[in-house]
Amino acid sequence: MSSIHAALVRLNVAPKKIGFWEVQLEKAIKRAEFLDDFDAEQVSKEKQVTRSELSNFERAVRAGTRASILQKRFASLSNPTIDILNSQIAMTKKEHANFADLSLDVLAERNVLHEALKRSKACLNNKRGAEHSAGTHELVFSLTAIYKQITEKEPTLSSGAATLPEDYKTPFEDLLLAALKHANVEAIAGNPITLSGARDLFRRTFSRKSYHKPMTR
Repeated sequence: MSSIHAALVRLNVAPKKIGFWEVQLEKAIKRAEFLDDFDAEQVSKEKQVTRSELSNFERAVRAGTRASILQKRFASLSNPTIDILNSQIAMTKKEHANFADLSLDVLAERNVLHEALKRSKACLNNKRGAEHSAGTHELVFSLTAIYKQITEKEPTLSSGAATLPEDYKTPFEDLLLAALKHANVEAIAGNPITLSGARDLFRRTFSRKSYHKPMTR
C-alpha cells in the first residue's frame, strides 16, 4: 500500500497513526468488495434472506420496540444483513458510524435507523447498469468519511486551473486515487481509473446520494 502510505503522509498523519489508517482503508476496500460480491447473481438466496430480515427489523422499529430488544434482534441478523445495514447507517448519518453508535432511545437516532433500513431494502432492489457498482460508490463514501476524520476538513477537488500542473492532485484526490487503484476499480469503459475518472466518480457518488458537494481548488 505504498501509494496509500504516501497519501497519508501528505495528509500529515502522525507516523504512529499511519498503520491504523491503512487498516481502516483496507477494511473499507474489503467491505466494498463484499457488497459487490453480494450483488452478484450467485448470491440471490442470500439476498432473499436479507430482504426478509430487513423487512422484519423495519417492522419492529416502526412498532416502537424497545432499544434493548432491537439490539438483541440486530445481533441475531445474518452477517450480510448486518454489513449492508451498517453501510447504510454510515451513509444516512454521513459519517463513519454503524449500528453500535446509535442511541436508540433518542427519536432522531431511531429515525436514522429507519431511514437506513429503507435504503438497505432499496439497495437490494437496484439493478446494475452501465455505471460503477454499489460497492464502488460505498468505497468512495467511506474514503471521504475517513479523509474528514483525519483532517477535520471537507474534501477538495482540483479545479483544473491553467496555473496548476495537469497532473496536480489535492491531498484528498491523492488518497482517493491511491485507494481506488489499490481496490482495482476501473473506469466504466473498463480502462484503468485515472485522476479525471476518480473525480467524475466522486461527483457521481455524491450527486446520487444528494450529499454536500465538494469544494474546488
